Amino acid sequence: MASDTSQPLSPESPSSESSGFAFSGNADGNLLVLLTGGFYGLFTFLSTNITIVWPWVVLWQAALILPIVWLLWQLWYKPLAHFRLGNGFDWLAAIALLGLGLSTLATQFHQSGVWYGIGVLSGLAALYGLTGWLTAERRRWLLKAQGYLALAFIVSSLGQWIWRIYRPEVQRLAALRDYELEQSLNLNLLGLRNWFPLGHQNYVAGYLILVLPLLVGLALTASNWQRWLWGASTLMGLITLYTTNSRGGFLALFSLLLPALIGIILFSQISRRVWLPLSLGGAAMIALFVIINPRLSGSLAALSQGDVGGGAVIYRVITNVIGWRMGQQLPWAGLGGGSAPLLFQRYRPFWAGREAELHYQLHSTPAQLWSEFGIWGGLLPFVAAGLLAIALWRQRSRVLTAERSISILHWSLLSGLWGYGVLSLTDYQLDIIPIVGVIILYLAVLLFDLRPTVDPSTDGGNPPKQQRLGVLGGIGLLLAMMIWLVPLHRAWANSAAGFVALEKGNPERFVVDLEQSHRLAPGEAYYPFMLGWVLGNIGDQVTDPQTTAALKTEAAQWFQTANEISPYQEFGHSNLGWLELPDDPQAAIAQFAQSVELIPAKAGVLYGLGYSLFANGQPDLAIEAIALEMLRNPIVLTQRSLNIGELSELLPRVSERVETLISDITEPPVSADLERLLVEILGTLYWWNGDLSGAEAAWTVADDPIGLAILATAQGQTPDLEMLPAGPGKFALQAWQDPANRRQWLETAWLSAE
Repeated sequence: MASDTSQPLSPESPSSESSGFAFSGNADGNLLVLLTGGFYGLFTFLSTNITIVWPWVVLWQAALILPIVWLLWQLWYKPLAHFRLGNGFDWLAAIALLGLGLSTLATQFHQSGVWYGIGVLSGLAALYGLTGWLTAERRRWLLKAQGYLALAFIVSSLGQWIWRIYRPEVQRLAALRDYELEQSLNLNLLGLRNWFPLGHQNYVAGYLILVLPLLVGLALTASNWQRWLWGASTLMGLITLYTTNSRGGFLALFSLLLPALIGIILFSQISRRVWLPLSLGGAAMIALFVIINPRLSGSLAALSQGDVGGGAVIYRVITNVIGWRMGQQLPWAGLGGGSAPLLFQRYRPFWAGREAELHYQLHSTPAQLWSEFGIWGGLLPFVAAGLLAIALWRQRSRVLTAERSISILHWSLLSGLWGYGVLSLTDYQLDIIPIVGVIILYLAVLLFDLRPTVDPSTDGGNPPKQQRLGVLGGIGLLLAMMIWLVPLHRAWANSAAGFVALEKGNPERFVVDLEQSHRLAPGEAYYPFMLGWVLGNIGDQVTDPQTTAALKTEAAQWFQTANEISPYQEFGHSNLGWLELPDDPQAAIAQFAQSVELIPAKAGVLYGLGYSLFANGQPDLAIEAIALEMLRNPIVLTQRSLNIGELSELLPRVSERVETLISDITEPPVSADLERLLVEILGTLYWWNGDLSGAEAAWTVADDPIGLAILATAQGQTPDLEMLPAGPGKFALQAWQDPANRRQWLETAWLSAE
């Protein structure tokens, strides 16, 4: 594309208002603009943004429908040329719609696919609606409005964190000193990180990574007091980012050094002797930012030694593997929007152990898009980035010679998108309205300024008849979507009312409401899952045997219904297995076998399988299953049924089998950590069965001072507790040795375990 045919960038360039063929405010749909912007602002501050609850779901849905209404309104009045994105992006949008259609048709979970498809349509409508509405003047105003919204977000987030988390934690730490526990503020604890107002610290970090470069750009292009305002906003934003303790956020922040350095070289008149030390100083500040954060520095230290350990790193490896496997299953269409949490356990690798047993997203945007939309989701974002880079390169002379403030703002938008692209490798956030809204706004401004000039011959007058027929078709599609959504919203409302009734002690009303929800939304497994769970729990609490049997039979029927809708959830199979076990052990075996296939290391599933096998007259297989459970979950030793109940006859043989398994596992060379864990389990088994000498030998090999101290106490000795590491085990033993202050020591043990 030749640069002389492009939309001018300077403020003196003619906008649609000044070009002689302006449209009226009626054509712009300014009321719809205000409503759309109002909902966008509202969901930027709602704490229910992640876990949408009734009645907020109606407002959330309205926020998704309004961009479609706004686009159709503008298309009725304005020629199509005003909405073209240019530079190949219109073709890309068409291909994305084709991929969305194929994915929705091919998915096993059509209700979820359509639900998420409406969200995709809303995002595209917002992009095209903004492009058709933008002018040179509105562009600058829109970026400032986003800046003020970001400032309000930062003030709200930091203020809520200080008031609702930091202050109470400081008071709690002061109270701990009365128990001689010295602790400091530890952002490694999930509950102390800043999740306000989006519900998760990673979402807050993602939003901040997007808006911080914009705030810097506004500070560099402003004057007088506004420069100080935007500068202070940037500083507060950095502090807020620190309180999230998000590793992905800090990685993205560090990555912003690259576009910042390029921007300084391209747009700054400062000499190298000035900008180079400033750049190095900025890098040093970010490095210090990381070093003083224990979570980040600890992760880097572990990675440098090749230790991925557990937690965030390993479960992201697992979720990426799951995403890859899902996408491979149907690469030409993906498995459907919203299918990742429903299919997560089916494609989860067995070697994942107890990590990442269930997640509602894959913690990687490329993995999520590939899994749910196949090649369409896996490639199109990279194609979009490539098209944007090509457009910038082809028009580089015009971009670099535009007014300096415009160039800086453009670069700030690109920097925000770059930083968020880095963060998106570690998280999936495209279902969060404020984050998607910022991305759409940035793309709309950039594409508006990079697209070809609108042809004056098609710029004025009414749209052609074919376009208005297309708008009518779009209105019909919108009405169909709204009709489709009505029963889902009614089901959501009934469910909300049912849980309120349950909290008030009215389970009958709960059952009626959730049964109605299921009839309204038969493709949603949540309602029968909850009916099965609640009825099963009530059945355990009543004393009348006939009522208990009836409730559990009904609960089992609801779990069967839920498993038919969503067959790859360990939760449904395990619960159905326990309900079927008393009357039909063979059916229970089938359910627990499904659970073991989905998550073999899940606590309790192998025990349930063993219990079912024993009830079905297969004791040898039962022993094998329970022994495997004990290796993964040693606390199963304390089960009443295994000690004084119907399974007690199996305990000696189970113990022997566990010893054999540990011997077989530790015979080849294994890691020191695994060997120590297995020997600790062996010592616990000996101790539980009364073999104190065996326990002492095992715990000595495992170098377990707490275990040895417990053993000495059980033998009537008084171990030297001062030599033990501080923690709940030590304080519990002190409670045993100091009965006069036992309550205080137990409280200390409890507090130290938090």
